[in-house]
Amino acid sequence: MKRKNKLTIELPAEFIELCEADGVTPEIVLRGFIADLAGIMNWTAAPRADGYSSNGSDERDMAQAYYERVGYPYWNK
Repeated sequence: MKRKNKLTIELPAEFIELCEADGVTPEIVLRGFIADLAGIMNWTAAPRADGYSSNGSDERDMAQAYYERVGYPYWNK
């Protein structure tokens, strides 16, 4: 069975306003966080076509710490 990789959600106005105030698109913020959390690297020698790329090792560590702090890994155990 193939997984669906597309998700559509409504974004709250507060998130949109935060992004607009900082001059970034919500897509950039969400793609960056997802890439940091999943450890997605976009190497210059082999760039990813989907545009996902981690923002650095510290950002990966902080995204993972957030995910664990919320407790997501333990919700279904």
